[in-house]
Amino acid sequence: PMGTRVSILVERPGLVIGRGGSNIAKLTEEIKGKFDVDNPQIEIIEAGDKATLNAQIMAEKLAEALERGWHFRRAGHSTVRRIMEAGAKGCQVIISGKLTGERHRTEKFTQGHVKYCGDTVKDVMNEGFAVAKLKPGVIGVKVRIMKSDAKLPDEISIVGLEVEKKEEVEEETKEEEKEVKEEKKEKTKLTDLKGVGESIVKELEKLGIESIEDLKDMSIEELEKIKGIGKKTAKEIKEQLKKILKEVE
Repeated sequence: PMGTRVSILVERPGLVIGRGGSNIAKLTEEIKGKFDVDNPQIEIIEAGDKATLNAQIMAEKLAEALERGWHFRRAGHSTVRRIMEAGAKGCQVIISGKLTGERHRTEKFTQGHVKYCGDTVKDVMNEGFAVAKLKPGVIGVKVRIMKSDAKLPDEISIVGLEVEKKEEVEEETKEEEKEVKEEKKEKTKLTDLKGVGESIVKELEKLGIESIEDLKDMSIEELEKIKGIGKKTAKEIKEQLKKILKEVE
């Protein structure tokens, strides 16, 4: 092969690269010797905001805090809080070693949802390990984080129900719109039309025309024959009817 790409996720790229790329050169030689890799191409990826959700980075930070003299409980709770605030579904911090005396002990700090076994662990959990070297002895630090986008086997989503609800809402909206249109038609009286007075309404009622809906089917010629309506008024009435019916469609 032309080369082997090695991607390294880091929080502070400057420290890894070194002055003039000196650290990268050393790292390249070490990878060549330890893993027998020809021409390794190292790619440095800055973790950025994702650093808090990277278990290895958080484990090393916790180990550094313990070496600086932080009390193990304060350091453990602080790490868990930061991880959960970053959006993790769950996390667990395990600190093991000579914490308060000569006897070895283990303290666990857990929050949210954490998986311990099965294939699910490989898919949804991210683990990191680091060591803090103190005067009483070595303290091991393990951080386990459930990814923010982790999908558990028991998580289900009922799609059909949402579709049915959407259809019901659309149907209700259509019914409401229809009722509004019908109501608007009913509210519009014959006398609301320009050129149609009480005397013309009486003439129309004789022909069985009592609403706008009945009047729309009449032609201009038929309207002209009604007493009190001329050719000009008949055209105006038809124009008004078109406009009203268009608004309620």
